[in-house]
Amino acid sequence: MKRYLQLSLIAVLLASIHTDILCAQTVSNGLNDRVDEIFSQYDGDEIPGCAVSIFQDGQSIFNKGYGIANLDYGIEISDSTRFYMASVSKHVTASAAQLLIIRGELDEHAPVGEYVEEWPEWASEVRVHHLFNHTSGLPDIYGLMRIGGMDINDVMDLEDYIEVIKKGEELMFEPGSDYSYTNSGYSLLAYLVEEISGLSFPEFVHEEFFEPFGMNASHFHNDRTLIIPNRAISYQVSGGNIRRSYPGNFQGVGGGGLYTTLQDWEKWEQFWNGSLSWEGGISQDEANQLKESLLAPSFAGGEEIPYRRGLRMEDRKGVRNVNHGGSFQGFKTHYSRYPDAGYSMVTVCNRGDADPGSLNGDIADFILQEQFENYLSEYTGRFVNDELPAEYLLKVEDGNLHLERRLSPNGRMNEVERDVWEAGSWDFEFFRDENGEIAGFLVTTGRAENVEFLKAD
Repeated sequence: MKRYLQLSLIAVLLASIHTDILCAQTVSNGLNDRVDEIFSQYDGDEIPGCAVSIFQDGQSIFNKGYGIANLDYGIEISDSTRFYMASVSKHVTASAAQLLIIRGELDEHAPVGEYVEEWPEWASEVRVHHLFNHTSGLPDIYGLMRIGGMDINDVMDLEDYIEVIKKGEELMFEPGSDYSYTNSGYSLLAYLVEEISGLSFPEFVHEEFFEPFGMNASHFHNDRTLIIPNRAISYQVSGGNIRRSYPGNFQGVGGGGLYTTLQDWEKWEQFWNGSLSWEGGISQDEANQLKESLLAPSFAGGEEIPYRRGLRMEDRKGVRNVNHGGSFQGFKTHYSRYPDAGYSMVTVCNRGDADPGSLNGDIADFILQEQFENYLSEYTGRFVNDELPAEYLLKVEDGNLHLERRLSPNGRMNEVERDVWEAGSWDFEFFRDENGEIAGFLVTTGRAENVEFLKAD
């Protein structure tokens, strides 16, 4: 009898394991099919495309390339294709500069002029911490270059970019009083790393992060003559025409400059997830401080802003989201992490018409559908204006809030912030009753403002 019970328990256990495996395979297959569907327009052998990795608790659960990395030779995009990461590079640049702050070698409260020779008087109030979160008021380096008749493919190094910044003549606003995205701050951060460490910025990042982490296919590109194996070439796609737009002479670092692969980015993700083991470079204690400090709140004009240090902190449909996007000369990139849910994704594209942020959003809508729909459910229902008269129906489908009405706009709505939504060019501001329940919304079209609709059921 005892042996019979033991055998029965084993059979139940094996059946349970088998069921779990089948469920995992079903989820995995569903994810594969959905991601293939999301990227279907880029899946061709004569078009540039995208590559995407999806991570769960730091481990890759999906990794695939769509389209062609180099149309001249028909080389397919894969997880070993080296992509230019554009402004997603800022996440790594901020990590390098913040590491020097942690070590006490860089004072984040010091004026930039303490570290940069012949720093102009008009920017004397700009401090190091302003550079991280775009509150410096410095004009953007690339905007200054365009005004000065300089092309992005002109041969310039980091010192040249700093000299251009110095000639900006005036700030856009008093440092710390406002927010304006500027690549100048991150060019300066890379320059400060060089001045303090005595190494080139690419060398510092390589020694402290890439080499210890095993990210052997990653580098910051400050030498236009450097060979980049397996690199993607970028293109502009318009009206059926495809034209090469690769910035061959560009060698700026800081605001951009990072080349990496999906294989390498998994190691960077594991570092931030805490599942990577390494020797040399940044210490474990420094890593713990780095992760905390890079997501510390930032302020402009006394108010907290979403931008941190190379990352944005937001809520997306009720779930905390850390993200950053990039766009440069036909390269489009986006990194998105949902730390509380344990999922993240990175999408990189070599065509200027791609929108990797939306692609990552579609992936998250599938993976986190249940969580999103729980959050969205309170916005659903029938809303009426008896005087017009008009009736709008809001419902949840596939992790999104949808508007149904007789004419445009209708379809998927986009959340701006809690209780503020958009449908096309229309704005919807929800209001609540004394119990905190949704009671209706005000709709603004641009030529008609704050038209009230009440929830009918």
